[in-house]
Amino acid sequence: RRPEETRNGDLRTGVVANAPGSAYMQQGRTKIIATVYGPRPVVDRGQTSAEGSLLLDFSFAPFASRYESREGNEKRTLLYGSVLQRALESIVNLERYAKLALDVSVHVLEDDGSVLTAALAAASLALADAKVEMRDLAAGASVHMVPGAAANGGPLLLLDCEGEEERSLPEGCAVLHLGLCPAQGTVCLLHSGGPIPAEPFEQMVLLAKETAEKIGAEMRRGVEERELRRSAKRARKAQRAEGRRISSGDGAALGEAEDGGIEGAAAEQESPALGDAFA
Repeated sequence: RRPEETRNGDLRTGVVANAPGSAYMQQGRTKIIATVYGPRPVVDRGQTSAEGSLLLDFSFAPFASRYESREGNEKRTLLYGSVLQRALESIVNLERYAKLALDVSVHVLEDDGSVLTAALAAASLALADAKVEMRDLAAGASVHMVPGAAANGGPLLLLDCEGEEERSLPEGCAVLHLGLCPAQGTVCLLHSGGPIPAEPFEQMVLLAKETAEKIGAEMRRGVEERELRRSAKRARKAQRAEGRRISSGDGAALGEAEDGGIEGAAAEQESPALGDAFA
């Protein structure tokens, strides 16, 4: 894999049957599932904000990584949850959900790098699957910088590192996580770790932005295909219901016709001269 090449991935929506919205995101061996429930009335009577609430539950499965300690995962849970919360609040039209709450759950099943940006994409897809009003979808990418490792002696940029690559990076490296709203061209998430000089920072942003745009296009296509399948399913249900209604109506009409025929025959037998009166 080239330094500026992403890993193979997979994204799906509607993966949890009883959730209004859900999505599965896989990037390399990183696997994340997100669900959305609501909107529901806010229980907190003290809330006076005109906007709705987005409640995020971000977590790592106990078996997500064998290299991270429990304390390390707890720290990352708090950090990533806080960053994701702000990013998701910036893309959801919360003013349309006054005094309502949206419950978003993001669960990391396997952690093999780029968790933060993959979680952003999964949560965004789940919100879109739940038909939550949003300003745009959100996609992201993570870029690491290794100082002095390029052939020309400059910084080497590594896109979408897997877990083993992250653990093997030398001291003094830095990482940039970027979340992008592709249709609007706006940044919804920006988080970095380690010292990044101005010039490499700009290069990292451009690389992450280009990658996020490509991922965003795949996400949008997946949402559109999901909506087409939903529309086709609704059309099939409507056709079946109409077919049953027509069949039921034909049966009733046939029964009435048969009853009318019997009654007519009886009337002819009782009053044979009735037909002659209208001749």
